[in-house]
Amino acid sequence: MRRWWGTTILTALIVGTGGCDVILADESAPLFAPEAGVCHAAASDERSPEAYTPIPCSSKHETETFLVGRFGGADAAASAPPAAGTEGSGRVYESCDAEADFFLGGEWRESRLAMRVLIPSAARWEAGERWYRCDLLEMHAVDRWFPNPRANSLSGALTGDSPLRLSCFTEPEETSDGLVNLPPASCVGPHTTEFVGIWRAGPDVEKVTDEIVDAGCLSTIASHVGLPERTLGRRFEPLALAPEGEPEWQAGTLGVWCFLHSTDRVLNASVKGAGRTVLAAAR
Repeated sequence: MRRWWGTTILTALIVGTGGCDVILADESAPLFAPEAGVCHAAASDERSPEAYTPIPCSSKHETETFLVGRFGGADAAASAPPAAGTEGSGRVYESCDAEADFFLGGEWRESRLAMRVLIPSAARWEAGERWYRCDLLEMHAVDRWFPNPRANSLSGALTGDSPLRLSCFTEPEETSDGLVNLPPASCVGPHTTEFVGIWRAGPDVEKVTDEIVDAGCLSTIASHVGLPERTLGRRFEPLALAPEGEPEWQAGTLGVWCFLHSTDRVLNASVKGAGRTVLAAAR
């Protein structure tokens, strides 16, 4: 079972494009740079000082800037900002990625949080700006991939038993337009679907096919349950989901969320590490 859905507001790396305006560098004037530890009312492209309107994170907002870094070395010496999919954009993404887990207290990819990276436009780059900005957004749900406004910081939000973590869900419901609804449920109550982890394609995989994803998620399910793949039979069907334009894909890492779907019974507890007890319960 595979369903893919798109997102309308997120891109992994927002890079500038050339335009008619040319900003001449003024060495006597300080260059603009965004701030960390602030939030923004909307998930918009705020890369110019005129459009930059940070607010306290105690106010209602969609995005939070948790890190502002600076390009260095050959990346900073380049004549233009790095394009999506290049090594330069990958290095920026990796910097934000590492800090995000530290800031949140857990793996952000295993939650309904999204990360985006903003860098100067081509014109601002030409003026001398070399910053990059790392933002986090809380999304409504895995099947409702758009910002869920909040009024507090995400700092430490994934420590402990966080409600932001992906966990268990009821029966997937296919919609008329081919997407999927995946209503959340408690893992200690009735559910049929359970998040098992993220499968990432190796460097030798240039194109992710349904067959490759199936095999990858089956392996992830087996690790989650604690059983060899051959013993799973038809008890668990893989469900692989990834928002279109998912950040890791544009940064050069191919990965998807993997869920197990119980095909023969309703689960009343998580099957994580359940091992052979899963087989016994299914008889």
